Amino acid sequence: MPQEFLINQKGHQVPVKAIRPADIIRHEFVQTAIAKAKEQSKALAEFKKQQMSEFDAFIGLLAQEYAVELGGTKGNVTLRSFDHKQKVTLQVQESIELGPELLVAKELIDECLNEWSEGANENLKLIIEQTFATDKKGKVSVQKVLGLRRLKISDDSGKWQRAMDIIADSILVMDSTRFIRFYETVGEHEHAISLDIAKL
Repeated sequence: MPQEFLINQKGHQVPVKAIRPADIIRHEFVQTAIAKAKEQSKALAEFKKQQMSEFDAFIGLLAQEYAVELGGTKGNVTLRSFDHKQKVTLQVQESIELGPELLVAKELIDECLNEWSEGANENLKLIIEQTFATDKKGKVSVQKVLGLRRLKISDDSGKWQRAMDIIADSILVMDSTRFIRFYETVGEHEHAISLDIAKL
């Protein structure tokens, strides 16, 4: 039975006979497209779930073959076809935060800066200040703080290394997300098989 009314953006009922035919066609197109998009999204979600399950099953089979008991989330693994022209990768991306131990580490770092010779470490002081600068939410950049551990600092007091160890202890894994990706080599070039409709 044909609709007699459509709901506009203000929530009001508008008689269909008072709406331009082009607006009705546009409305019907958008509704149909969204319904199809939801179906595809659901199918992709099922595909992802199935592929991850089969991936895990294969890794579990390997572990069983070698009599190894796996612990934790499996990820960061690449599987290749026999000819190496196709591959599937499973990656785990962790969301991390830094705990209250960071305050202790910052205190030790400040002591190091105060003890080191005046002027010789001005650039390092600037790096430290920028590293511990907070954003609008009052949080420091995890990447910048962890980047301090890559600096080669010679400190006879041992405070710098203690601070770096404390930073390592302050890492809290809040969440982890698993990604599965598919690749194929055609000729000399490897291409990702996109499942993002915007990239197709």
